[in-house]
Amino acid sequence: MQKINIILVGQPNVGKSSLINALCKSNLKVGNFPGVTVEKASAKIVYKNYMLEFVDLPGTYALDGYSEEEKITQNYIKTQNYDLIINILDSTNLERNLILSTQLLECQKKMILALNMSDEAKKEGFSIDVKKLEDLIKTPSISVSSKTKENLNTLLDLIIQTYEAPFTPFIRVYSEQLEAEIEQICQHIKQIDLENPYENMKIYAISLLQNKIQNTACQESVKNSQNRLFERYQSQSIDEIFKEDLLAFSAGLSQQISKQEPTSSNITKSLDALLINKYFGVPIFLFLMWVLFQLTFTLGAIPMDYIEMGFGALGDLCKEHISNELLASVLADGIIGGVGAVILFLPNILILFFGIALLETTGYMSRVAFLLDGILYKFGLHGKSFIPLITGFGCSVPAFMATRTLKNKRDRLLTLFVINFMSCGARLPVYVLFIGAFFGGEQAGNYLFGIYILGAFLGLLAAKFLKMTAFRGIDENIA
Repeated sequence: MQKINIILVGQPNVGKSSLINALCKSNLKVGNFPGVTVEKASAKIVYKNYMLEFVDLPGTYALDGYSEEEKITQNYIKTQNYDLIINILDSTNLERNLILSTQLLECQKKMILALNMSDEAKKEGFSIDVKKLEDLIKTPSISVSSKTKENLNTLLDLIIQTYEAPFTPFIRVYSEQLEAEIEQICQHIKQIDLENPYENMKIYAISLLQNKIQNTACQESVKNSQNRLFERYQSQSIDEIFKEDLLAFSAGLSQQISKQEPTSSNITKSLDALLINKYFGVPIFLFLMWVLFQLTFTLGAIPMDYIEMGFGALGDLCKEHISNELLASVLADGIIGGVGAVILFLPNILILFFGIALLETTGYMSRVAFLLDGILYKFGLHGKSFIPLITGFGCSVPAFMATRTLKNKRDRLLTLFVINFMSCGARLPVYVLFIGAFFGGEQAGNYLFGIYILGAFLGLLAAKFLKMTAFRGIDENIA
């Protein structure tokens, strides 16, 4: 039985793990946030006398990223042996996804483009011409859905067909200025009869122009071409010039193959327009958090009264039926009273945790991360830092783990320091105990809300101080 080694590459949260699970009936970890796959994972399936092994690589936005997850993907693509790349794309956001696709195509490997989430794209009114995409880039392409299982068997057939077919190098069309300079270098290579280490002359010229390889015989010609490009693009970086052209290419390709028909506004879009509004978004978030803390005490007071009465009655029962006063006191006032004092605050903790989990599950927290990016940036934090920071209100341990979604090491460390200022659930019983003892029940929610806001504010001040001193560096934009 012949084996085909396949790697799945795509941007974060495009459904790579979900697609492998659907194809192989496996159980790879799946999540609705970037950074779920932080190391390569694999699964196998036997199909038409072939052993297909799928390797799920961590999500990467481009092949020049710098996070640990992206480095794993980049190194694997460059150094490991495999037969085929399946590039998974989000059909609802093709323009951004095609940036990575183009870079993968330039690696000159056998490849298939799998446009995932086709069901979601249809709901949002997208019409994608997969055949036209295939013709434009000369690469097998297919529309799939890991959720509805659309075209999964067709994808398996396409894998075998692509594996058996001879490889055709990908030759990309660049801008008019770049194409002219590439042609100049090609003509120079022909004139001096320079040996070409690549199958295609254009690929060799592009590598010389990008400074990926050096050749003294072409040095002057390459330098002249670069200087003309620097003048034309008003940039002194050849990498920036090629990146600009890459963005233009992916945008143009997306426009040619994808159209979005106007759809009737749905509830989600209407809510998004309100919840991430520039002016109303933050007040709405603060109001929702205030409501959550008020409900913590208002609703929690109902079961707390019954719990207190129940443990009090149980203690009185022990005192009535146990003749030894010392033993009765130990049981009633010590054990039962002590356990009751702890369990008494369990309703408050459960309500608060349930509320935060509900906000996370509905996707509201992700929207708040986008909303607060500008505010957090002023204090030296990244917008994605909001997720671990808000998780810190529940428990510091998962909050520390959530910092892995931050690419920049400095951002990760800074967020780890600031998480300690967030009031985790372990502190809640202490807060509740003291607030209940010193302040009235009607104002308890306000005082608890104030404590949480004060901790967050002090954390932001500490982040600003640390960013100006110990964690100086280039800031990363939210992706």
